[in-house]
Amino acid sequence: MKTKMNIGISSLILIFIVLCLVTFGLLSLSSARNDLVLAERNAEAVQEYYRADTEGERFIAMADSRLKKLAADSGMNNFPSVSSEKLKQIMGDYYNENERTIRTDISMERGQALHVELDLEKDSRRGTFCSVRSFYVYNQEDYEIDQSIPVWTGQ
Repeated sequence: MKTKMNIGISSLILIFIVLCLVTFGLLSLSSARNDLVLAERNAEAVQEYYRADTEGERFIAMADSRLKKLAADSGMNNFPSVSSEKLKQIMGDYYNENERTIRTDISMERGQALHVELDLEKDSRRGTFCSVRSFYVYNQEDYEIDQSIPVWTGQ
């Protein structure tokens, strides 16, 4: 006598479970890959910021050393008495006569720049001849988002 084996329902359930596990596995793999790409982009952005920050600190040190040399050569202890011509001569294009500040922009990737602006003042506690007025990252380029939608007008 033949006995029927009913394995159809259990096989379908097993196939469904395997398909679900494969689907969730592929979604997890895709999510992990996207997380890796995002982490790599973030690492590049952080590395670029620290490169620009290092250049900004070097700029501050260069400006301070030039101002110390100017003060030592002219025998002045007070910068308000230093003429704008001398400051323009020693600092070049970095010096802004209208505001009596020293400034520069350090280019970064992705259209950004680090803005460094220094005030001229002697700080006897720190032994410096300039202080940081502003030190920030800004976008050099204006981004325009394309909001046009190519819709077929029937022509």
